[in-house]
Amino acid sequence: MAANAGLSNGIICTPDQYERSKTDDSIHCLTRGESIGLTIIAQAGLISLVAVSCVFVIILRNLVWRIRHVPREKWRVFHQPMDLLMFSLFSADVLQAIGAVMDVKWIQDGKVESGNFCNAQGIIQQLGETGVAMTTLAIAVYTFLGIWMGKGIKSIWITRAVVSLGWLFILLMVVIGTTVKRGPGKHYESPTPYWCWISEDYLQMRIWGEYFWFWITLAFSIVIYVPLYLWSRGNIIIDNHSWWKFTFQKASLNADPGQRGVRRRSLIMLAYPLVYCVSILPISVVRWIGFIQERNGGTSRISSTATAVVSTIYGLSGVCNVILLLTTRPESVLFGKYSNFSSGHAPPSIVSSRHDDHSSQEVLGFDKGDNELGMLPAR
Repeated sequence: MAANAGLSNGIICTPDQYERSKTDDSIHCLTRGESIGLTIIAQAGLISLVAVSCVFVIILRNLVWRIRHVPREKWRVFHQPMDLLMFSLFSADVLQAIGAVMDVKWIQDGKVESGNFCNAQGIIQQLGETGVAMTTLAIAVYTFLGIWMGKGIKSIWITRAVVSLGWLFILLMVVIGTTVKRGPGKHYESPTPYWCWISEDYLQMRIWGEYFWFWITLAFSIVIYVPLYLWSRGNIIIDNHSWWKFTFQKASLNADPGQRGVRRRSLIMLAYPLVYCVSILPISVVRWIGFIQERNGGTSRISSTATAVVSTIYGLSGVCNVILLLTTRPESVLFGKYSNFSSGHAPPSIVSSRHDDHSSQEVLGFDKGDNELGMLPAR
């Protein structure tokens, strides 16, 4: 009778599966409301997946164009640090979106259950979500170094090392989690409960494999955004010789419009961490509340509706990043457009000199003015 009463709530599990779900964490039977919430989350993931896929079409188009028109000795996939950082970000966005779209299986089955598909979803989500967080953190750090400290990282090799180490760390955490078992029946990836992710039995892996990067990126982005925004308005003047020395002043209405434009364009890359903050903050608050409720063996009482709302917002971060890319139109070699060049002719090779005391950078195929938005910021 109890089983039938439970099954009347839109649950399509068998009575045996429903009874097992009461004591077994490896299976969760979805109610009608939970299935609706998952449907919305999956749709948000699908929107992001389609949008980010369009970015990769742009990348492929530009790569093909360059193969045909740029001399082989000057041909490179990643020409600027921004190219590599953005490629890493959108690659992680794809994985994150795929993880959300995989919820369709649970909606169809009416239950979330441990198994190979569950393991695949958990791993893909960890790769994507942590990858987005770590790459966004790198973008924020690069932006801060370039604007506040005046020491922008222009080396593609350093950026390759940073990105490679980040992805290597994520893969290492996944491998460790999937190979080190807590005991019989202690699955690394299990229902949590509306989709598959790192089991609550692996709290340390949850924290260091994902949560830590969520929160450090959120905190760092918020901390640096305020002073950099004030700098862009002219309220803060940074000492050219000592980055830790700065003064406050009232923004001048008679300031050079060109200088103000340069300052505001320098903040374009910081828009990506800002979007991340907006998307990750609601889900972080909900998860913190869940943490508090689960202390000392308690049970999380977060409603499925609240989870669906914050997860949908988070799932749309991929399409928001695409909108940013299309809005700012960074004229980088990898993501830019080349419609300003005559069809069938290779663009001129122009050296855009960003000279400081030690470096200069060659930008192939775009003029200096158009390339401003494609460069990582530096004051």
